[in-house]
Amino acid sequence: MIIHKTHSKLELVKIIIELNIKIKNPRQYKKIDLSALLIDQLGTIDNIKPSLHLPFNNIIDLKHYLINVNPNKILSVRDKNDIIHKCKKIKHYCRNGYYLENTDYNNENELLQDVECIKNHGAIPSVRKAIKEYNINPIKDIIDVYIPPHILKEMEIKNKLKERGKNKCLKFHKGLFKLKFN
Repeated sequence: MIIHKTHSKLELVKIIIELNIKIKNPRQYKKIDLSALLIDQLGTIDNIKPSLHLPFNNIIDLKHYLINVNPNKILSVRDKNDIIHKCKKIKHYCRNGYYLENTDYNNENELLQDVECIKNHGAIPSVRKAIKEYNINPIKDIIDVYIPPHILKEMEIKNKLKERGKNKCLKFHKGLFKLKFN
């Protein structure tokens, strides 16, 4: 088994710490040494305890995840910047009243090409925001954005944390109040 080069040292350290894999102080090693140690340890482990912060539930999924391309690193920096630029153009279109005349787009087809291009990259927050704003337009068809499972899991955790905090907020009321003492 060989760990794919797109997995960063930081990600490998996170996996080791989250799954309690027996490697002492994983941050001290270089990435190549850490990869070798992790491969050795995975050969001795039969099962793992699933973590909410990791996109796999068993040892087979973990090995499959490590030998394949990191789903967070599919795009090159240039491609990612291009997608983010397209998102900015789409958001500009949305924030200017959904009028093509107020944007860089010459026609409806250019806009649709950009939307089709970005919709498969839902791991990037800008894509999700741009598609969400685009879908608000009542005239256009709803576009579904593909969000990878590990990103969905992270979003679910964030939403649970937000919901927990909503019930325990201090509330202020402004106005004129009359107090009567008996």
